[in-house]
Amino acid sequence: MDSLAFDLRQLRAFITVVESGSFSQAAKQLNQTQSAVSQLVQSLEQALESKLLDRSKRPIQLTISGRELYEQGSKLLVESKKLQDWMHSLETGKLPRLRIGMVDSVTQLAGIELLKYMQPKVAHIHQITGTAPELLASLQSGKSDLIITMSNQDIPQELAMLPLLSEQYVIVTPKDWEQSTITELARNKPYIGYENWTPTGTQTNNWLRWRNINVNKQFSLDRADNVLGLVAQGLGWSITTPTFLARQLTLLDQLDCIPMPAPSITRQLAVICRKGESGELLEQFVHDIRDIILNQKVREVQHRWEWIKLGIETH
Repeated sequence: MDSLAFDLRQLRAFITVVESGSFSQAAKQLNQTQSAVSQLVQSLEQALESKLLDRSKRPIQLTISGRELYEQGSKLLVESKKLQDWMHSLETGKLPRLRIGMVDSVTQLAGIELLKYMQPKVAHIHQITGTAPELLASLQSGKSDLIITMSNQDIPQELAMLPLLSEQYVIVTPKDWEQSTITELARNKPYIGYENWTPTGTQTNNWLRWRNINVNKQFSLDRADNVLGLVAQGLGWSITTPTFLARQLTLLDQLDCIPMPAPSITRQLAVICRKGESGELLEQFVHDIRDIILNQKVREVQHRWEWIKLGIETH
């Protein structure tokens, strides 16, 4: 069929009659005359060439065809209303709903600030936190509208990716340790690493193997804040990023940082969504998110180690 045989006005009249139980009640709810509602339902039956209501019974009963149309048509009306609200929101600059996912590092660094920023722009916000693979799966399954995550993983072609920021990893040691090269640290001091199944663990462990640096890995953890906590206690050294450090400002007096030897590795964050969604609103959103993440906390890290400012580059 090249064209639709009915319109949403007819469908709405039919569903209202079913739910209210009579044409007279439906007319009151729709603010129309009873004859107008009756004509809409009749024209719907003619267009579909199917009897939808058994008018000989009181209250009016659905036919088999009518029951199927009611079940499927109700869903169609709900989705149509959502679409109408969405299009209206795009014009007014406020979205009716946003389901956003953030990796744990972003949530801890700037989660509250990001939600405050979105409050006047979105009527209802759903926010989840998870690992990069978990968030990507939620986006692909339709459970999220966009995610803020690491872009170092494989991103399917059907998704759009807008670069957020790229930061270089740094070496972090306890404050009272003498400055050493990474080779000396690997030879003489225990290493506190990340679990290999985490994106950070995959990156850092692969880089160490690529550089043929054999470390004495005493701890393998899945959270950057725990890694930095152990380093601050003097239990070993590790590899981290400026945004990880920015989440742990209370530990900075107990830590020292030195640059990674070139060529170093970078951690890339991006906003990822399904292609064709949000348009210009998303571009502005990405710009504002970048400013929020690169906030005073990150500036404090850069103030302590001025060379780190070269490690964060916006795109």
